[in-house]
Amino acid sequence: MPRMTPRSRPRTPAQRSPPPGAEREPGAAEESAGKELVPPRHILVNGKRIHLRWLQQIIWSFIAANVGVWIISALYYLFVQLRWHAGGHTILYLKPNWDHLFGFHGWAADRHDIRNVYEALLATLFVRSLLANWRKKDRRAPAWYVAISPILIVVVAFPVVAAGILLINYGLPDLWHALFSHHALHNPVHMPQQWAWFGTYLSGFPWQPVVIGIIAGLVVHRVYAPAGNTVQLYFVGRSVDRTRDAVAAGEENPHRHLPRWPWPPVVRERAAWIMDSGQPVPDRTFNITWAVRIVTAVLTALAIYGAYVRYVIAKGHG
Repeated sequence: MPRMTPRSRPRTPAQRSPPPGAEREPGAAEESAGKELVPPRHILVNGKRIHLRWLQQIIWSFIAANVGVWIISALYYLFVQLRWHAGGHTILYLKPNWDHLFGFHGWAADRHDIRNVYEALLATLFVRSLLANWRKKDRRAPAWYVAISPILIVVVAFPVVAAGILLINYGLPDLWHALFSHHALHNPVHMPQQWAWFGTYLSGFPWQPVVIGIIAGLVVHRVYAPAGNTVQLYFVGRSVDRTRDAVAAGEENPHRHLPRWPWPPVVRERAAWIMDSGQPVPDRTFNITWAVRIVTAVLTALAIYGAYVRYVIAKGHG
């Protein structure tokens, strides 16, 4: 029978409480014994509010959105565009079948819209999870749910994605033709000078699939939220445990283990709140540890490869 390590052994809330010397708010122990603590609107990190929090949130939202786009780009290229072969024999090559999956004329645009919608969907999920209000909704997921969450997102979102593509490519154009066939749209070059750039942008950028993807992401986030929150809390809890162990051992500057800049403000605030209020952190069991590690490693590898596909291979440099 494998020997349980101190980190894998379940611990009671009392054992999880910060050791003597750890910073905590006055009356935190008494409040936590009676009722669940409610985080304040503004959480202090190292005794002060995060400077330019809104700007840091925007930057991290931009990064998270691009990571979501890169992951879908990698998956689309790996399973649709790339020819898998070994020893002169093709193992998997779905591009011919995918390109001719349906015979109607609009499929050429629809198949690219599927990729564009999923890119916007995953980007929205990552941004939404990054900005999620964990103060009000602290939903968590078991290990198996975290492990299957990437597949679950694709499956659950597909009806919304398909309905959205049908709407923007067929439903709305047919409705416009039926109601406003007599009305002619002006070319962007004939728009007022100050709005010409906006017309050019809308005519060249696939904004309709992006809008559908954002809407689908907001819908599917209810399914993904427990997994995303569990992954975030895993890393936050690990940093809090290391800090409390360092305080107990009398190490110099034990708070160095807590998330610091440039980590997202939400992560830093959550770790500071758990640490200062003396709350217990969830036990990181064997199953949840490996589920988080595997999902994190796979998504990280896909994001890196997706960036290479998007900015190297797609530009003709690969």
